[in-house]
Amino acid sequence: MELNEEKKELRRLALARRDALSAEARAAASAEICRLLAGLPELGAAKTVLGYAAVGSECELSALYETLAARGATLAFPVCGEGGRMEAFVPAGPLVPGRFAIPEPDPERSHRLAPEELDAVLVPCAAFDGEGGRLGRGGGFYDRFLPRCPRAKAILTAFEAQRLERVPRAAHDLGFPLLVTEAGAFRK
Repeated sequence: MELNEEKKELRRLALARRDALSAEARAAASAEICRLLAGLPELGAAKTVLGYAAVGSECELSALYETLAARGATLAFPVCGEGGRMEAFVPAGPLVPGRFAIPEPDPERSHRLAPEELDAVLVPCAAFDGEGGRLGRGGGFYDRFLPRCPRAKAILTAFEAQRLERVPRAAHDLGFPLLVTEAGAFRK
């Protein structure tokens, strides 16, 4: 099977498993993930954090965002643009449906943060493996964005239901040394 087809099939499988989790199970797992993330030294020291707005059955991190705001951290969210380009914006108002219907800050009203300003980036995924492999939605936005963030600690977040034995990787696919699920924080 060709790599892109294999990724597509594994993404479909992992997302079906995530979608099969009950709302109660997702809420409980999200709460535990937020608790674990809040205790990480990478986030405790972070002044600027790029989060994400959960869509569908993704891990919901709103409780963590409240904790970070109470600590005085600046929270930004991604805005996806043309050509697979992603930028970080601090919202000035509610998030609005963006490209791909993902809630994001209105770039006309919000403050853009340079990638060099970010201390931490929370990264969602469709699937992951124990070696730090990640399958996203297939657009490569994070794979292109994270190399532009020289000091940011990238933290992959997911539910255990999304764990695969192996995620196939192309040369451009990033690995993640820190992963947090409801089962714990795992470092490579």
